[in-house]
Amino acid sequence: MTGPLFWLDRHIFHFGYNPAIHGAFPQDNHFGAVFYLSLILVAFIGAFVWTWIARSSRQYHRLWFWFRLYLRYTLAMMMFSYGIEKFIPVQMSYPGIVDLLTPLGEQTRFNILWIFMGVSPGYMMLTGLSEMIASLLLLNKRTVVLGSLIQLVILINVVSFNVFYNVSVKFLSLQLLIYALFLAAPYFYKLYLLFCAGQAVILREKSYSFPPRKQRLVTGILVLIPLLAFFVEITGALANYRQQQADVRSEKLYDVTSFVATDTLPPLLTDTLRWKRLAFAYSKYAVIYGMNDKLEYYECDADSSRRTFRLHDGADSLHWPLLHYAYPAEGQLKLSGQWKGRDIDVSLKSVPIDSMRLNREKTTWIAD
Repeated sequence: MTGPLFWLDRHIFHFGYNPAIHGAFPQDNHFGAVFYLSLILVAFIGAFVWTWIARSSRQYHRLWFWFRLYLRYTLAMMMFSYGIEKFIPVQMSYPGIVDLLTPLGEQTRFNILWIFMGVSPGYMMLTGLSEMIASLLLLNKRTVVLGSLIQLVILINVVSFNVFYNVSVKFLSLQLLIYALFLAAPYFYKLYLLFCAGQAVILREKSYSFPPRKQRLVTGILVLIPLLAFFVEITGALANYRQQQADVRSEKLYDVTSFVATDTLPPLLTDTLRWKRLAFAYSKYAVIYGMNDKLEYYECDADSSRRTFRLHDGADSLHWPLLHYAYPAEGQLKLSGQWKGRDIDVSLKSVPIDSMRLNREKTTWIAD
């Protein structure tokens, strides 16, 4: 769709979309802005043309029913995928060592939201369970009103998070909120009569059926599609959870006790060569902290037979730093090799990640 959207932006929207430099995925970006503006344009043109062609029609009860059924299933499957990734806590995973060491003032609002959710897996699992239950309620015509209302409340909260914490899926979450609002809106007046006027109401919608053989086929399809989607989402979330747990187990943090480059370098904050600490994070990255706490990320290839770390530094692999490692004692690491054109010899001591207060804190019922 990049070609047509680029043409539309050049001739109509003038938003500045350029396929050569902008990503082709509809989120809070140039592509997403042009994508959603194009959808709105097509919707207005389609509504105008349809109104003119079908000007003799007075009602669309059958189309209304099937369109709402489509929206119910779309919203249910999308929200179930978000729910299962919270119930199996992978969407906002527990913060890694780099996030834990980053000062609060250096975090983005997005990171703060993810950490806020990630440090409490129980709360995240509860929100995910709510999204999953509301999704399942949408799939049954007897519970669609309750499912729509719950999804509406959930998505108002989600959109608020995305807007006020600057999460880059505002367009998508607004789209899902409009789905939920569209599904719930026809019942608002009747719910007002029920709860505010104390009147008896009927919430049942008119439904349509097929001849018995076709009815069984349609029912089978409407059952099979969400089951397959749910199976794919659950297996994917479980695989991601296993990978995240492996990443957590591989995390290590070391403080530098001695840094030798020709001479032993004292721990001066102005030193641009010496390290302050070293972290192994996300299963494949070495994160080097300078004396000013500036972070440098390097993809790290570990060779246990040669006992070396190869740090990916730039496009020229011939000049990637190669560091030899050894464990002279428990909780100690020794590195030697070339670093920024200098021969270095670094001694480090392990820092237990579980020693941090956030990792040690438990839920208490009596706080004093």
